[in-house]
Amino acid sequence: MDAKTVRKINLIDVLEEQYPECPAIPREGVWWWTEDDVRAWFCSNGTKTPNVNLDDAFKRWFPGLDRSQTRVDGGKIPKLRVLCFANAGNTEDMYTSEGTGPRRAISPLLEWCKQNGAEMLAVQLPGRANRRDESYIFEIRKVAEELLPIVASTLADVPYVCIGHSMGTWVAFELLLALRAVGIQMPRQVFFSAFPFPDIPHKSRPWRVNALLDDETFKDECRRWDVNELIFGPMWNIYHPLMRSDFHLFDKYDFVHIDEDNFDFPLTTFYATGDKMITREMVEGWEMHTTGAFELIEIAGNHLFPLQKEPKREWLQMIVDRLGRLAL
Repeated sequence: MDAKTVRKINLIDVLEEQYPECPAIPREGVWWWTEDDVRAWFCSNGTKTPNVNLDDAFKRWFPGLDRSQTRVDGGKIPKLRVLCFANAGNTEDMYTSEGTGPRRAISPLLEWCKQNGAEMLAVQLPGRANRRDESYIFEIRKVAEELLPIVASTLADVPYVCIGHSMGTWVAFELLLALRAVGIQMPRQVFFSAFPFPDIPHKSRPWRVNALLDDETFKDECRRWDVNELIFGPMWNIYHPLMRSDFHLFDKYDFVHIDEDNFDFPLTTFYATGDKMITREMVEGWEMHTTGAFELIEIAGNHLFPLQKEPKREWLQMIVDRLGRLAL
């Protein structure tokens, strides 16, 4: 939890003792309000509420909810929320869109969500698509810090699962630690694919630090991650800064949670047989981070198998099979 939030929580504790007759501060007040907003709430006996537009921030981080056609409307509460994280250089629509025309591929996960009252919340990082005018974030813990107030209240009272591919696994891992630190329930199940356990030593990481690579060498590094060759044509001017910034996220990541307890949720992991970077053993190392049931599954594809039609369908179907076992 960041220092600003800790200070705000301490302030709320003090003011609750000072103003015992004041109604409890709304949950979003902990995450969204300033310290002055909190003071104004207590001094006005709960009648002065700041004008904070939560919807705009939520739409920036989860622009694909409506596209996915999984939004639960009409005052109903979702039975489940599916929180998803994409790989480096990608956007949230790898989860929320089935594509169009000959490239369309039916998503077993989206179909399951629609049939079971589950909302698809796929995270959109700054610097791409609807957030292309926003500055990139270069540290995974900073992503978690900014995302925490957006999702904390959303995940507090509705069960959820978490899906992360490649770099998205480390972003999800840090967010889950942040959520646990503020008392938010943990997911019913987690699905991570194609990335090493987070405490893998720097010397054992299979990639080269991108800040040390010139343009042509960086392209070669991207190819090792199975990035499509089309990216290196006219679109490279768009993708180059995006890929650099996202690679910084895992290049700079340091595991600092030596004293943290392990999670206890069931964890299903996937590795790809054609992955030139991430081995079975690297993915298998995730088992040390949960006391819950652990599963390791093989996928016939390359590192970016979620961009390959048949491997993606197989992957999502195996996730759906396991979601179907949850008691909702």
